[in-house]
Amino acid sequence: MTRASVNEMLSYAVNTVNSYLKLYFKQLRLEVEQEHHYATDLLDIVEDYTLRGGKRLRAALALIGYWSRAWKSGSEQEISKVMAAIELLQSYLLTHDDIMDKDELRRGGPTVHVWFRNKCVERSWSDCEHYGISQAITAGDYLEALAISLLASVNISRENLSELIKTYSRGLRKVAYGQFLDVLFSKAPLRSVKEKDVLVVYNLKTASYTVELPLLMGAITSEAYTKEMLDTFSKYAANAGIAFQIRDDIIGLYGDPQVTGKPAGSDVKGKKKTLLVVKAYELAAEKDRRFLELVYDKLREDEITMEHVEEVRRLVRETGSLDYSLEVIKRHVENALAILESTSSICDEAREVLKELTLKLAYREK
Repeated sequence: MTRASVNEMLSYAVNTVNSYLKLYFKQLRLEVEQEHHYATDLLDIVEDYTLRGGKRLRAALALIGYWSRAWKSGSEQEISKVMAAIELLQSYLLTHDDIMDKDELRRGGPTVHVWFRNKCVERSWSDCEHYGISQAITAGDYLEALAISLLASVNISRENLSELIKTYSRGLRKVAYGQFLDVLFSKAPLRSVKEKDVLVVYNLKTASYTVELPLLMGAITSEAYTKEMLDTFSKYAANAGIAFQIRDDIIGLYGDPQVTGKPAGSDVKGKKKTLLVVKAYELAAEKDRRFLELVYDKLREDEITMEHVEEVRRLVRETGSLDYSLEVIKRHVENALAILESTSSICDEAREVLKELTLKLAYREK
């Protein structure tokens, strides 16, 4: 499968899920207006936040999973529900993640809690910071309910629908464990967080949720899956997901906010213990270790300046941590490709598109 045909398939996935989401939000608007017209604020931001951008990677992977036994087979209507549900789940998790990370920008626009805070200020209400966070939590809960509603409506056998919901729940539990550890490690002393701890978080937060869950849900929805197929996807995801997350960390540290849609240095200011930072600390001279301890252990988040961020960038590069992380990406990409090459449980088209997608994501610029 050529790169052009992979890009064509990804464009098809984006158009399919966006079209379905627009239709779904249109139906929801009737429901919201029947309940109370003030509640349209909730739908307005949820719709805007979900539709304003994003790579739709998870939706595309769900489609690949669905087609993995027989390429371009099955019902577009049924897999569209799953693709839309996964994107709603993504919006749900990002909405709450933005609160935890205190981010104000997402996909080139205000985060949900900031949008509600601004609404509060416009109306000259009081305690607008708390209002924004409170309503954003509600918006996340609403998005998760929308995702479940779509999944429950998928027209497959009772046994497979049960498996689909259980797989969704298990994936959500795993990402919760990962998020818990990520926040916990952000508070832990830098010297106490090791590479193995970081990789566990990557596996739980990214590999299991971004890669494994969509592939499994798509395959189950096809009703043509085998245990070997599901096992292959899980093994592949464990490697591809880690490569994807390390690349994400590199982009987060060195990327242009105008391109990435995220604030500059947000991972540093949030004291995220990425592989880049943990390895830099391990390799750094004592003076540089003390600087990293100052940033990650002692300063408050609002005390971390862009000068601190620039110094972290320099240390990650000069200690060799950046090169080390690039090697870890390369190793996990090679493992992921080898797993795809060795299986006969998926069709050739699915194998080739996953191989191309692995390379595309592991070596992307944004």
